[in-house]
Amino acid sequence: MRTGIRAVVTALVAALTVPLAPAAVARASQSLQVGSVRLSACETGPTGWCGKVSEPLDRTDPASPTLGIGFEWYPATGSPQGTVVAVDGGPGWGSSNSRSAYLGLLGPLRAHRNLLVFDLRGTGRSQPVNCSGLENFQGSTGSDAFVQAVASCGNQVNHTWKRSDGSWLHASDLFGTANAARDLADVLQRLQLPPVDLYGDSYGTWFAQTYASRYPQTLRSVTLDASFEVLGLDPWYATSLATAHSAFDLACRRSAACAANAPRDPWTAISQLTAQLRSAPITGTTTDLNGHAVSQTVTSGTLVDLVANAGFDPAVYQGLGAAADAVLDHGDNAPLLRLAAQSLGYDNTTPAPPAYSDGLYFAVACTDYPQLFSLNATPAQRAAQLQQAEAAQPAGAFAPFTAGEWAGVNAYTNTFTGCLDWPAPVHSDPPITATPPLVPANLPVLVLGGDLDSLTPAAGGQRVAQQLGPSARFVEVPNLTHITAMVDSAWPGPEACGQNLYRQFTGDPAALATLDTGCTQTTPTIPTLATYPQSLADVVPATAQPGNQADPTALRAAATGVAAVDDARARYGSLTGTRDSGLRGGSWSSSNSGSRVTFTFSAARWVPDASISGTAVWNQSDGSVTAQLTVHPDQGPDVSVNASWNTTAATPTVTLTGSASGVSLLATLPTP
Repeated sequence: MRTGIRAVVTALVAALTVPLAPAAVARASQSLQVGSVRLSACETGPTGWCGKVSEPLDRTDPASPTLGIGFEWYPATGSPQGTVVAVDGGPGWGSSNSRSAYLGLLGPLRAHRNLLVFDLRGTGRSQPVNCSGLENFQGSTGSDAFVQAVASCGNQVNHTWKRSDGSWLHASDLFGTANAARDLADVLQRLQLPPVDLYGDSYGTWFAQTYASRYPQTLRSVTLDASFEVLGLDPWYATSLATAHSAFDLACRRSAACAANAPRDPWTAISQLTAQLRSAPITGTTTDLNGHAVSQTVTSGTLVDLVANAGFDPAVYQGLGAAADAVLDHGDNAPLLRLAAQSLGYDNTTPAPPAYSDGLYFAVACTDYPQLFSLNATPAQRAAQLQQAEAAQPAGAFAPFTAGEWAGVNAYTNTFTGCLDWPAPVHSDPPITATPPLVPANLPVLVLGGDLDSLTPAAGGQRVAQQLGPSARFVEVPNLTHITAMVDSAWPGPEACGQNLYRQFTGDPAALATLDTGCTQTTPTIPTLATYPQSLADVVPATAQPGNQADPTALRAAATGVAAVDDARARYGSLTGTRDSGLRGGSWSSSNSGSRVTFTFSAARWVPDASISGTAVWNQSDGSVTAQLTVHPDQGPDVSVNASWNTTAATPTVTLTGSASGVSLLATLPTP
């Protein structure tokens, strides 16, 4: 599971105000002593100090070479009362890549909490595994060529480090979680820190479970955000598909527009579309993430990836059901082609090392994760075992997909085929060797999970809490996808509740039982689309309010303008450029100043027979959106619209004022 922070946090970094620690303000010295380790000023910012210690690559081998294990240290801005250790997911993400997000997560805790951003071995500052064949691979992760690229990476790792006698060290199974846990334990000892507060997200929760089960005496508290089980994990990840089924329908039922107007529930639409695509894939031209025309093909396998990506990408929940309806009911492929290009182009790509290491992903996944074949078997035997496992599944087990289609999901989501040719292990080092309860009763553990997270479903988080023992508490956060407390630069705002829960808990872990979870009742819903209208006449009109004199056509035009703004807002964080095409034509551009994003619309079309011009401003720091638009129907008078809403409201309602044909327009509508 590749996802940690879904993308490098760029749009919000400029808006993030991080107080300077006293030691950083003075900066009288370019070094800082913490315990027995001397740190140097990081090149990444004014508050960070960077350190590195040498750890054996193979602790069982006296002749082993060493690895440099790197980390970043951010002193408390006031009198320190403890230290938070943050570990990112993937596996493969360098935690240091998310430093700004972790500083934002702590928020007011920064006054009295140091932050140690720890890069696991093979990531970030800890000698990232760099397999160029994987990093630069273009093509399907289900192809034989990709399997061979993974195998070549494993072979490279086994021919990178030499023992003291000059022989190569078999290292492809030495980057597992147990070794990474030993690294952190040693670093904490060298830094001479009292018990710390450990936060892990996504694969970071796998690491944190492992670490807590081995070194509970070094911990004051543990927070697991988006957990999946180290013990008893299903290698088919069937719960992910079951969660996706319920999550797509939940997202629609909770969104007023979708609940009232969708022609069928999203999962039914996805199921019917899967059957259609299996025999008739769709190919067409759409817009890529840089605003350029691109050819896109959508198959039943593409739908597998889109369904999987929804677990960490709200934009897929927002649009896939309606896009499927458009194909099924109208033969309209445009929304589906565009969503596929957006999701596959953004969700299924990663930056190069040190930000992310593809090689480390497989070094961990092919060592620690359960597979549908034996890693001690030959590659040919593994392939046969995988085929047997697929054939043994009952019909409908992964409906609407076949077992083979489900196993063909992107290898960075689940490694069904990715490890087929990875080198066989020679070391046995399971992450957790204890039996539940995994931590002592005096170690508080908060387990957070979003109820729309199909990547690491809430059901798994509940089991993790049970395995940890009576000192663990699971809290489910409605309307959240993968990772509840970390800001997602493409979809900021919903993390507020998770951050609130985390800060309460870390401030006073002993009060876990009485944690105030009231914010879980007001998390914003995903504004899920009911349909992609085929014309202005198909648009559901805004609801007239007292004093309105505009006719239904004008109210439809106003709703069309709002839909165009929300469409741009949903796509903005995924784009690599500042220009994009409207769904049905025209264009829009964006500019930002701090947390304020301004959209400028130039004859953008949400429906074929009306264009939108004007501007909208989205303040990402507080969720407010204001727009001044003119909607130009191809037939009929222009409609001037002023719209405002807040994306962080539990049930966002758009307030509309304006004029049409010289009369007042006063209305409301749910977003989008």
